[in-house]
Amino acid sequence: MKMALVATKAALLAMTLNYGVHLGSSFAYMKFCLPQDFYDTARAFVTTASPMCTMLLSTMQLTQNNVAVVITTSIAAIVAGALKPT
Repeated sequence: MKMALVATKAALLAMTLNYGVHLGSSFAYMKFCLPQDFYDTARAFVTTASPMCTMLLSTMQLTQNNVAVVITTSIAAIVAGALKPT
């Protein structure tokens, strides 16, 4: 039982960290890579393809995949635990 509590705390900490990285990269992408007004539209053609914007977008995709894996694994563990004979 104690090990399950430690594992739960570790999973919550990892999810919180992952979500923080996801939010940070999302806000940075929105601030630096997307046009904010009409004059930024021309600049966006250049900056959207920049290495920084590509890295931020890749980071958002990876952290989104990490969350999906944790959710899927958690659901599978709950179902497997429910199906386990007592």
